[in-house]
Amino acid sequence: MRRQIWAMTAKELKLWAQQRSQWLLVFVTPLIFIAIQGSVFGQGGTTTVAVYLVDEDQGREASQIINALEDEKTLNVEKLATRAEADRRVGNGERMAAVVVPAGFGAALRTDAGAQIEVIVDPAREQAAGIVLGQVQAATAPMLVDAEVTRGMHKAFNTAPDLLGIDTAAAQSNGLDLPAIEKFLAAAIKGVVASQVQDAIDAPLVNVVQAPADPNVVIVRRPTIFDYLVPGYATFFAFFLLQMMAETLLNERVSGTLRRLFTLPLSRAAFLIGKALPYFIVAAAQIVLVMGVSSVLFSYSLGHSPLALALLTGSFAAVIAGLGVMLAVLVRSEGQADAVPTLVALGTAAVSGAIFPTIRIPGLELLTPQYWAINGFLQVTATGAGVQAVLLNIGVLLAMAAIYFAVAVWRFRF
Repeated sequence: MRRQIWAMTAKELKLWAQQRSQWLLVFVTPLIFIAIQGSVFGQGGTTTVAVYLVDEDQGREASQIINALEDEKTLNVEKLATRAEADRRVGNGERMAAVVVPAGFGAALRTDAGAQIEVIVDPAREQAAGIVLGQVQAATAPMLVDAEVTRGMHKAFNTAPDLLGIDTAAAQSNGLDLPAIEKFLAAAIKGVVASQVQDAIDAPLVNVVQAPADPNVVIVRRPTIFDYLVPGYATFFAFFLLQMMAETLLNERVSGTLRRLFTLPLSRAAFLIGKALPYFIVAAAQIVLVMGVSSVLFSYSLGHSPLALALLTGSFAAVIAGLGVMLAVLVRSEGQADAVPTLVALGTAAVSGAIFPTIRIPGLELLTPQYWAINGFLQVTATGAGVQAVLLNIGVLLAMAAIYFAVAVWRFRF
């Protein structure tokens, strides 16, 4: 049986090698797309970013911050109730960042130390999440003048009576309402402090600090745009192998080759393994080639764990092989063999973020193998993670591959 499997594998590899157009599509086209996208978006630019927003303070100043962030056109804001939920969902990769206005924010504004807004970021998308830092600063800049004046007036009214020897209690008993005077003067002064705006922006009272979603994750370096594009397009174009697998099996079914093959003592599982194995090899070779060439042309980092990369590559290649034979078994016409694999490739790529990191559908992305593969590759290359950090990704990919192959064996009819 082993000899028969290897014979089928060698035959399929030979047939695939004769398809020169497939070489271009699988091996060369991803590199072209990576180069184009990297040159266009690698220089930065304004992006609309989806983030979570948590208000732990619930005060007036915090509401001003929330309103400013919701009005910021470059932010797509979704409110959450708790920091824990935001931390969990960002850590799961559902959105790249969460803005948290901490409890005591309004009171801290009036202190010498000032207040802080926290931005929880996904370590695997730290560079893209860094956009949020600047956008939060830009959204909060207009209120910095008000905050500066309010703090200054509050400090003055707390220290001036002592310096001038004024008995605060006696003054209030005589009808002198110091808080009302403070509010009146603050409102008046705010109209004539335009000159303080630039100083407030240059040395902001409200500082935005960045915190990782998982404090145990160590960021080795800031990811580049290629850390997202290389695994994205490598996995995207590997899916186009599905169409050739479907067409090959359909042609053998129509021509009667399958019936002749099954006159031999060959099980359905062994036959499908022989059909899947060559495409497992091609898919693995494609990822290795795309990443290897990208490391030379685009300074794409391969991380510090070759074993983790190898396991992720093998797991994703197994998904391609399993999904390919499943679709090949299920399609029943030439039109289906051409359309269904293409729709699967484009649909899963659009959902998972394989086409571009900010183009994804939260929640549904977890059902796609591309998401788990890309996220795993990012962990290894962008954060320097090892095998242990991507065991879940590897496990999910292998489970998907096993399910696809099991369905193929179950539904296979020659």
